[in-house]
This record gives sequence, structure tokens and C-alpha cells, in this order.
Amino acid sequence: AYVARETNQSDRRGSLAEMLKGADAFVGLSTGSIVDEAMVASMADDPIVFALAVPDPEVTPAVARAAGARVIATGRSDHANQMDVSLVFPGVFRGLLDSRARNIRLRTLRYAAEALAGMVGADELQADFIVPRIFDFRVAPAIAEAVARAAIETGEAGRAIDPAEVAARTRRFVYEGRFQPAIPRPNGDQRSFKEESIDLRRRHGGVLEIESKLPIRDHHILNMVYVPPAAFTPAQIIREHPSEVTNLTSKGNLVAIVTDGSAVLGLGDIGPQASLPVMEGKAVLFRSLAGVEAFPICLMARDVDEIVDIVASISPSFGGVNLEDIAAPRCFEIERKLRERLEMPVFHDDQHGTAIVVSAGVLNALKLRQTPIADARITINGAGAAGVAVAKLLLAFGAGDVVLCDRAGAIYDRRVANMDDSKREIAKLTNRDRRKGSLGDVLEGADIFIGLSAPGVLSPDMIRRMAPHPVVFALANPTPEIHPDEARSAGALAVATGRSDFPNQINNSLAFPGVFRGALDIEARTVNDEMKIAAANAIATLVSDQELSPEYLIPDSLDLRVPPKVAAAVARAGIETGVARLTVDPATVEARARDLVYE
Repeated sequence: AYVARETNQSDRRGSLAEMLKGADAFVGLSTGSIVDEAMVASMADDPIVFALAVPDPEVTPAVARAAGARVIATGRSDHANQMDVSLVFPGVFRGLLDSRARNIRLRTLRYAAEALAGMVGADELQADFIVPRIFDFRVAPAIAEAVARAAIETGEAGRAIDPAEVAARTRRFVYEGRFQPAIPRPNGDQRSFKEESIDLRRRHGGVLEIESKLPIRDHHILNMVYVPPAAFTPAQIIREHPSEVTNLTSKGNLVAIVTDGSAVLGLGDIGPQASLPVMEGKAVLFRSLAGVEAFPICLMARDVDEIVDIVASISPSFGGVNLEDIAAPRCFEIERKLRERLEMPVFHDDQHGTAIVVSAGVLNALKLRQTPIADARITINGAGAAGVAVAKLLLAFGAGDVVLCDRAGAIYDRRVANMDDSKREIAKLTNRDRRKGSLGDVLEGADIFIGLSAPGVLSPDMIRRMAPHPVVFALANPTPEIHPDEARSAGALAVATGRSDFPNQINNSLAFPGVFRGALDIEARTVNDEMKIAAANAIATLVSDQELSPEYLIPDSLDLRVPPKVAAAVARAGIETGVARLTVDPATVEARARDLVYE
């Protein structure tokens, strides 16, 4: 309605050919070959023709020129005056982001257009040069400055910033690859880890960035990567052969880290925005430990179906989904529904990553005790996402006696108090003797305690009432269920925690990078129990019989041998269980992962 009201003031009617008669300019944003030589010839003298349809313009430059056009522009790089939005969107977004603009006004667009036009000097202006070329590095800083100025003038800027500084920052990045000048660290810096962490993120604007694999240094590469018609070819191939998307795009090596920020380890429900630094850190680990590219997707949504719909809608861009820090019991339902809808790895790391690493530690602890897993009595405190997943995976390993506890005590079949669907399900699989009572009651005579709960819930007296030489996994973070020294003094043979400043750190980074590396390399449709079991075994076997000791149950979280071994094991299990789309020699998967880690 707005366009109709503001245009065609003479109320002219008719076809495009009729509207072009006597016109000074034509702007085509439609389809190829709809304007002929006669139509251009019917325009005013020396008309301007913008034929911007791609790959085929509304009229070719040769035809338009023969019909008398003075200025001709197209959307193609093989003709003069290429009109491409890549001239403007980098600078526009740079200006919007640096000014923290809340909205885009018409003035913003006008200022950007004027800045772009101003890049062509009066002495340069000619029929074949009315806009700068895409590779003119002056453009983005000028547009960024103009956009920032418009945001400030219209009151849309979220912070006060000098537009000239926006231009300088943009120019510095374009030419030097960084926004800020290098700031040397002062000698004798005594900052704490927390202070240094904040400073590091502030100086770098977070710890994650997207970088092109193909630096665009000339028009040839630009044409291959972005500009039609050459850049259309991959899209056409994928349209005809959808499986080629993993070969021709980043999809085959890209994972979405999806969270709603409702259960961030050690912080609780902090929401999506506050959880972003945690997800960025996770993405860095994916890249550093297995060469997997990962990107945070922090959602405002809390409804199960809404989250599932959002993730399913963006899934064409990704090869896998890592669910992270989503509270139970919602996380179970989200994962289940996504696994039903998507034929790709969907992996809730708080469940399965934890279960894999804990299981690896338990296998080695039982080896140290010379106790078969079928004979071991295992008590798990904490029946959230991690506790339930650990119980299920230990059962898959053949554990014969697993009991879960929560705030209401032992979980057993048909218990009424403090139950939900996930607890009712796990109650049918565990606590074979239907033991009842508190954590202290259930721990009596147990061989292993696994805490995924809260600080201080395990006392030395409870450990003394366990079986001789018990093993304690006190995994609450940042403060464990019991301090390792207290546990050992009470008779524990070995103690594991979630902290790096104690021996036997149980850290999910031992699992998720290799799991996704292996799953992506075979284009797995899912991550099944066999793949998780294989991952846990791969981690456990990296501790040799000669090395195994109470202080060394599990490899270090930065042991770079781990991701390649896990990737190979996961790939092998995926192929053997029929969930792989691509059959790859696991040795090749391991070698590739090793190259990505070390090179």
C-alpha cells in the first residue's frame, strides 16, 4: 500500500513496454530477457538501464547499448558496473554493530548509499564506472562510518561512539586483520584467572570468530566463491544431488551447540545471553581437539516443541546438533523428538558426554579393584540428565546393581514422591532389590559412589560404611560432594572429580570432540549406544595396565591422543551398526583427526 501510494503519481497503466516509453531509467530486479532492444530504444535519450536479474539480466549490455543506453549496470562480474549487495552489507553491519543500533531507519540506508556513491570521484565518473568495484577496500569503512552516524542522529545507537572511530576500526581490520592495536601484556601481571578471562574476552570480543577458508585476494576467487554465474554452480549441483551438500559446503563439519541456558554447569539457570561465553568456549574445544567447526545457538525459547521446531528449521545448515545445558526433564524430550525428526547426530552432551567419560573412569576403577562390573554395587546421587544417562550406559556395559538417589532418597519402581517420566523409566531398569532410604542407607556396602549432585552431600562416615576400598566420583562443580583428601582419609581407594586441580578429572572434553569427529566423518544418522560404548572403551584403554593407579584412572583432558582414538572407535561402531551413510576405514578417520589436532 505504501509503495502504491508514494509512486506512479500520474496513475499510468499498462505493460512494462508501455511504461518504458520516454523513461529516463529502468531498474530491473526481476527475470532474464524481458526487455528487448525496441523497448530500450523507446526510452528517453541516453537512458540508464539497470538490468540486475542474475544470472541472466533483463537485457544484455550489448543490446541495451545498441539501443542507445548511456549507462548500463548488471548484477554480474563480467560486465561493467556490477551492482552487488556485497558492496554494502559488510559496512552496513559493521556500523550497526559498532553503534549497537536498535533499528535501521530510512536515513541509515540513505547515508550508506551516499557514502557508496561518494567513493567515485568526479574525475573518475564515467558511463562504465558509476560504483566502486567490490574489491575497493575503502568502501566498508566509509559505509560503516555513515551508518554509525545515522544511528546516532536518529537515536537508534545503543552507545556513544565516534563514527570516525568506527571507520578507523573497520579500516584496521580490513588491512591488518584486527580491530584494536596490539596491547602488550605488562610485565609482572598479577591478575587472577577470573580477571584475565574477562580481559581476554573484552579485548577480542569473545573467543570465537568465523574465518573464510579461502581468502578472497582477487576477483577470480571472488567470482568462484560468491559472484554469479560461477558461484551458482555448487547450488545447482546440490539441488540435483542433495548428498553433495556435505562435500561442497561446511555442513559436513559444522555442529550447532544449542542451549536455552537453563542448566549451565555451576551456574544454574542463567538464560541464553549469559550462557553465550560458555557455548563459545565449547566451540573452541570442538575446533581445537577434533577440528570440528561449531557455532553457539542460544535460544530464548523454553517450550519443548518450540525448541524442537527451531532446531529442526536450522538443521539444513549443520551436520550435527550438540544439546547443551538444558534442564531436565525438558532435555530428554527435546533430544527424543529431535532424534525422531532429524537424520543426523543429536547428542545431549550433559547426558551422553558425561556418561561416556564416567563409564571410562568406572571401567578403569573396577579394573584397579579387580571387580567385575556385573558384581559391582554402584550408587549414583543425582537423577538429572547426567545421572540418568550414566546409569543407562553403565547398564549397557553390564552393570548388575545400580541405584540412583535424589533428594527424596533411593529411586525405585513405583515410588510416588518426587517422580517424573525420566525417573519412572530409570526406576524400572535400576535398583533390582528395591532398596529404600536415604543416600547414606543405600551407600552401605556399595563399591562405587558417583555424585552428580551438590556440594557436601557425601560424608566421611558414609564412605567408611561402603565396601572396602571404595571408589568415589565426586563430580559436582565447582565444589565436589566431598573433598578428595577427606574421601581418601575415610578409606576411598581412588577419587575422581570434575576439577582440573585434582587427579582424575572427569571432563566431557574427553568425549564430545571425538564422538562428533567420528560421527561426522561417516555421516552418521544418529549416535547410538554402541557408539557411546565404543567411545568409553577407547578412552579407558588409553590408560595402560602399567599406568593405571588411584591417581590415574582417566587420561588428561588435554591428552591429544584421545579424540583420534574416540573418533575411530565411534566410526567403527557406527559402520558396524548400520547408521553410517558413508563407509570409511576407521584408521583413516583416526589419521585425519590426528592431522586436524596436530596440524
